[in-house]
Amino acid sequence: MIKNIFEHKERIMLAVALVAIGSMIRILLHNNLPGSPSLYITINGITQPMFMLDLFFVIAIVSLLSGMLLGGYYTFMVPISTMVLSDLIIGNNWILLFTWSGFVVLGLIGYFLKTKNYLTLRRVPTLLGAGIGGILIYDLWTNFGTWLGGWYTHTWAGLGFCYTNALPFMFWHLLSATLAITLIIVPIIYFKEHTITIPDFQIQPLERKISIIAPAVLVVLALISILV
Repeated sequence: MIKNIFEHKERIMLAVALVAIGSMIRILLHNNLPGSPSLYITINGITQPMFMLDLFFVIAIVSLLSGMLLGGYYTFMVPISTMVLSDLIIGNNWILLFTWSGFVVLGLIGYFLKTKNYLTLRRVPTLLGAGIGGILIYDLWTNFGTWLGGWYTHTWAGLGFCYTNALPFMFWHLLSATLAITLIIVPIIYFKEHTITIPDFQIQPLERKISIIAPAVLVVLALISILV
């Protein structure tokens, strides 16, 4: 009983720390990112910057860590809390449920890696692959919301145009998040194996089920928010 209470408090403190750090970094970096580099690409006759810098990587790392370190309810509570707190200062747009649900999916991916014992140095390639896959899912989903919301014509051509225009953001998301995973998550795994004992919190069956259902509920709410 005492051990469970201690673990519960420790888990809450770690969750609060992730939310506080993620929110603070996102707020501090808002409007302070450097301009996009002078690199351009032309795809389907559209010339645009190679990278469009944004703060995706901040919440992406917080989301992955929430799943890897905390699991359960925190796979969706931490990303959403971080977004809500920082959105109160810097704002968001009308597809916020798409972005929120996208980050919750990243949290679930982090939890999946934890449950499958992939959080080892030997499994770093798998970790990076899962992170890249999660980023692609996030971009496909959020840009689908942009297309569905009426920024582009509701045709296959309009959908293709939407995804083409989003490529500079996707390239930046892949680059920035991969670097962040390498510089933040990989060292955490190293210290976990060699120096620091990171708590392995016990997740109850009900909590596990809710953590899986939550992303699906958010996806449905995101679709309803656009279609209704």
